[in-house]
Amino acid sequence: MSTDRRGFLGAVAGAGLVLGGKTGEPTYRPTHPQSAWDVSWTAKVSGLHRAVFDSPEVSSGLGLVRTMVWLKDYGEVYGAKPADMSAVVVLRHNAIWLVMNDEFWDHHGVGKLTAINDPKTGKPIKRNPFLGPTVYPDLPPAIADHVLTKVLGTATVLACNLAFHDVVEKLKAHTRGDAVKARAMAIEHMVPGIILQPSGVFAVTRAQEAGCQYMLAS
Repeated sequence: MSTDRRGFLGAVAGAGLVLGGKTGEPTYRPTHPQSAWDVSWTAKVSGLHRAVFDSPEVSSGLGLVRTMVWLKDYGEVYGAKPADMSAVVVLRHNAIWLVMNDEFWDHHGVGKLTAINDPKTGKPIKRNPFLGPTVYPDLPPAIADHVLTKVLGTATVLACNLAFHDVVEKLKAHTRGDAVKARAMAIEHMVPGIILQPSGVFAVTRAQEAGCQYMLAS
């Protein structure tokens, strides 16, 4: 084997590629070094029916509602059991506020920020409206009440870390500008069970690689 060919093969191996076939054409098999991000959720995307609900806007929580509708419809039409269905919800862009708990919504005025009013007072809501009774009379309560809790019980819910920076910014004033402390505080106020991913783009495409059909849900 020539020195040039040995050098080429070494470079290929270093790039995480292998040569396949009799022709020597490169077959791309990128290596995946250990990451600090939790992607163990991909192992749960194993049902016969798979879908990813891309939710970039609050949009009355329709990204969550549509997930529940999909699960219900496949159950009714095909008799699909929960184990047969794998749903992934990606909360990104403006929908990032859905991942925060009631205390955060109250203390940081998220109701005003998202223009969601409490139907009882007519003023900006002081809780995450997707963790309790719905504030949208046009949505069926059987699905829309406590919809985020319901989705977390039946689907994988991912959050965009890039959008999460907006949440962290809200807390910097309480940490004298310390971004690390502000991020730690923000994570403490996330709704349990939601998994941060590097970006919404990563979360959506990774779900598609796991076999999910794509739907723009909000």
